[in-house]
Amino acid sequence: MKNRNLKLGCLLLLNLSGYAQTKIDSIAKISRTEIEMVYNQYIQNGNNSAITGGIGPEKLTVYGPSFNIKKISDKNVYSYTIGSDIISSASTDNIDYIKSSASVLDARVYTNFGYERKFSKNLNLNFNGGLSIESDYLSFTYGFGISKTDKSKTHNYSFDVSISNDDLRWGLVNPGYYAPTKLIYPSELRYKEWYDVYNRNSYNFKLGLWKILNKRNNFGVFPELTYQEGLLATPFHRVYFSDGSLRVENLPNRRLKGAIAIRLNSFVAGNYIIKNTFNVYEDTFGIRAFSLENETIVKVNSKLAIIPNIRFYSQSSSKYFNEYLKNSIEQSYYTSDFDLSKFKTYNIGIGIKYKNEKIKDNRLISKSFMVRYNFLERSNNLNAHSISIIFFSSKD
Repeated sequence: MKNRNLKLGCLLLLNLSGYAQTKIDSIAKISRTEIEMVYNQYIQNGNNSAITGGIGPEKLTVYGPSFNIKKISDKNVYSYTIGSDIISSASTDNIDYIKSSASVLDARVYTNFGYERKFSKNLNLNFNGGLSIESDYLSFTYGFGISKTDKSKTHNYSFDVSISNDDLRWGLVNPGYYAPTKLIYPSELRYKEWYDVYNRNSYNFKLGLWKILNKRNNFGVFPELTYQEGLLATPFHRVYFSDGSLRVENLPNRRLKGAIAIRLNSFVAGNYIIKNTFNVYEDTFGIRAFSLENETIVKVNSKLAIIPNIRFYSQSSSKYFNEYLKNSIEQSYYTSDFDLSKFKTYNIGIGIKYKNEKIKDNRLISKSFMVRYNFLERSNNLNAHSISIIFFSSKD
């Protein structure tokens, strides 16, 4: 089942590709093929499951292998990714209140492709599309972007648009159905249809400005706006009211999100790359948030790098959130999903990357291997661990 906690887990997997290092040599690069294989494992524990009304276990394990291939030529870049998330979730058992020691297994399969065209005068256009399938989730994503670098090559401007169309009905990969069939509600609340819509559409717009300040520092600003419409609540989330009654979660069918990211990258003493990011966020559900993040790349030598990272995140509560038995039956909208509550998050991790380059037959061959571990602690007693293993190969 689709779980917002999975989205939280995805936050731990940011910046997995490690550091980028540009190498200038005399070899004329006509084309290059890049292959990346990734394995992620995410383990979560908590006691505020939205499936049981804001109480109960949030145990979740996600196993996530993926494969990406990219073909780069003088003017064209083609990329293709395929991956899956195998999800073991104890809390998903409780949609039907089936008490068992075994967790429910679910899986998500996704694929996406991208194409970028390089034009003269430092102008690039890119297009992308993707598909994601889960038992209660079918999503199509597509988008395009444009970027421009000025003549001095000290400024880069970009604009990206992406659109997602989601169908939240269950049955797509289930035997006997193999088609979106119905929304899944908690077992005791299936006596009626709680929603008259099963689709969700998201429209994302992002601007970017990168500026090279000097030889050691570059700076970026990235405003972002997202508009969502359709079914924004989760059908199998329970809400218990102060009078003891029970309903399915209900949220507005429209949501506007605004965010801005400010980034500063610094190159220090030749062996250190310091990446700092500050984010602010606000939406029409009443949530305000900010985050501070640092990733430091320590180059031990030409082949080995150690990459520690730390992130702090804080958000206010949605105006629709209340804890178990705290919502009023008179409210129009209500949720007990702690992802919409007030909390703070601390995330710390470390990565180790080994990279080897050699020239063979006048062609540059590069291979790297990276392991990254992250730990997350949220102020409402949710914690998580993630480990990522990444193999990368590039051949001109």
